[in-house]
Amino acid sequence: MARQLLIGDGTTVAYTNGLLADGAIDIQKLSSDGPTSLAIGDTIADSDQIRFVQGGPSGIDVNIVSPWVYGRDLQVVSGRSGAAQTAEVARIALAGNAAAIGQHTIKLINLTNGEAPFEFDSFEIEVDPAGTNTPTEQCTAFTTAINANLPHYISSITNNGTSIDFTGFKKGEVKADGSVADELVHIDIVFETVPASNTTADTATYQVAGDRGVGDGFYVKQMEEDLRGINYGFYNRVELPNTPAQSAVTGTTYDMYHIVSTKDGSSSSQIHGVDNLIEIYIAFAAGDADGVIFENQLNGYTGSVGFAPVIL
Repeated sequence: MARQLLIGDGTTVAYTNGLLADGAIDIQKLSSDGPTSLAIGDTIADSDQIRFVQGGPSGIDVNIVSPWVYGRDLQVVSGRSGAAQTAEVARIALAGNAAAIGQHTIKLINLTNGEAPFEFDSFEIEVDPAGTNTPTEQCTAFTTAINANLPHYISSITNNGTSIDFTGFKKGEVKADGSVADELVHIDIVFETVPASNTTADTATYQVAGDRGVGDGFYVKQMEEDLRGINYGFYNRVELPNTPAQSAVTGTTYDMYHIVSTKDGSSSSQIHGVDNLIEIYIAFAAGDADGVIFENQLNGYTGSVGFAPVIL
C-alpha cells in the first residue's frame, strides 16, 4: 500500500510561484490550466481527479503532493477528531487479612510489546498474623518495596490504603533514567501467596485503560518519521543522512482525515497479489479553522461520488 501523511499547522492556503505556503494544506483539481485549488462546491463534474498538497515544511522549498486520485476510485473518506493518549492505570486491591506466616508477591508484567516473552518484575513481602497482616499494612509494605526498585515502565505508584495503583508511561514521556518511552505502556498484575491458603481475595482491575488516542502528537511524529521516504525520498539514511525537517509537533493533538483510493479503478485492494491501494492521511491541529475549510473542499467533491460528509 502506498501510504502518505500530510500535516497542516494552520497556515492559510496561498501560493507563491507555484509553492504552497509552509504548513498549509490544499486540495487541487486537474484542470485545463494544470493543477489549481479545488473550490468549495466543486464536484467530480469539475475535475475527475484530485490530489492533496502540503507546503513545506519550513526550509524545504517544495510542495509535498499525494498521487492524483480519480473520484470514481475513492474507497474510504473518513475522519476522527483528535484525542490525546491516556496513560494506563492498573490497580491491585487487597481485601483480607493474612491467616498464616508466609509471603505475598505482586508481579508486574509489561505487556507493551504485545507478544511473549513478557518482561516482568516481582515484589515480595513477609506477612504474619502477628505483624504485617491487614490490607493496609500489606499495601504500605508493598509500596515501600516497589518504590525502592521501581520498574522502568512504571511512571508512578499510589497507595490508596487497601489498594495500589500503577501508572504506566505514555509515549514520549521521560523516564527516571533519562530515556524516553517509545510506546504507551500496558500492564498486567498477578498476585501470589505462600502458603496458597493465605489468599486475601485480591482483585486486579484497570482503573484507566491505556489508549493511544487519535492524532496524539507523539504518534503523528512517529508516523511522519516512518513515512519520510515517500514524502521526501529519505531512504538511504546511512550514506545520505540529511534528515528532513518534520512538521509534527509533539505537544499538539491532531484531527485526522483518511482517504483511500484504488490505483486502477477497481474495488480490489490487490491485483494478482500486488498492492492496489493509495492511502492518504491528513492531520490538522485539533479544532483548527483551516480544517473546516479543508472539510468544505473535500465534502463537496466526495459527496458528488456518494460519500457522506466528514464533519469533525
